[in-house]
Formats: sequence, structure tokens, C-alpha cells
Amino acid sequence: MLNQDLIDHDARFDGYQGIETSEKNLSPQEVIQAYHTLGTIEESSRIMKSTLEVRPIFPWTPRRIRGHFAVCFLAFLLERILERSLQGAGIPASPETIRETLNSLQVAKVDIDHQPYYLKMKGNPPRSKDPSTP
Repeated sequence: MLNQDLIDHDARFDGYQGIETSEKNLSPQEVIQAYHTLGTIEESSRIMKSTLEVRPIFPWTPRRIRGHFAVCFLAFLLERILERSLQGAGIPASPETIRETLNSLQVAKVDIDHQPYYLKMKGNPPRSKDPSTP
């Protein structure tokens, strides 16, 4: 048997969302703004973790949260710039291929007259996902 009084009571809150916080010095608008910022950071973190394999960290201060978000966003932006630049040059490259290619690069440091020079070595081609391809 359904409790119609309880259903009617709960129906009064349909369409509302509650946000709980331990911060007593924030206005309701500041709590909502902080909540939306948290959602943006979490969404970006999910994208970065899946696309760029960024591992989760747990920044607690606003400065560290902004710093972490900035680094993740810059990594994401650089990836997209590389992807679009390569596509513009007629080179189809997925984010995964770009990452594998960059990870395969090797650099050698050589000191000549106490001046360091960096030489790019020939990298390994990206591995094929096809098991029949060596």
C-alpha cells in the first residue's frame, strides 16, 4: 500500500536540488558558484584522465585546484592544437597517436665547450593496434 501523504510531501520538493556544505560563511550564491566550479573541475578531470591519462590528485586549497585545472587545461589545449595542425597538414592523427609519438621521442644531451646542446634522436614509430602487424 502506498503512503499518499509521504508521496505528497516529497512531491513538494520535486525539481529542487539540495547542496550541503560545511562552509558557514558563504552566501547561498557563493555555495552554488563553488558547486558549479567543482563540477567543471571534475568534468575536466574526467576528460583529462581518459584522454591524456592524467592520474587523479586531490588538491584541497583553491590555489592548488586552480593550478591543477590550469595544467590539465593547457595539456588538453596543446593536444587539440597538435591534432588540428596535423589534420590541416593532411596528417590524420588521433590524440592517442600523437601521445604515443611524443612519448617515443628521444633526446641526447651533448656538452660542447661547456655549452649544453640537445639532439633529437630518431624515435620509434607508434605501435600498431592490429595484432597481425609487427
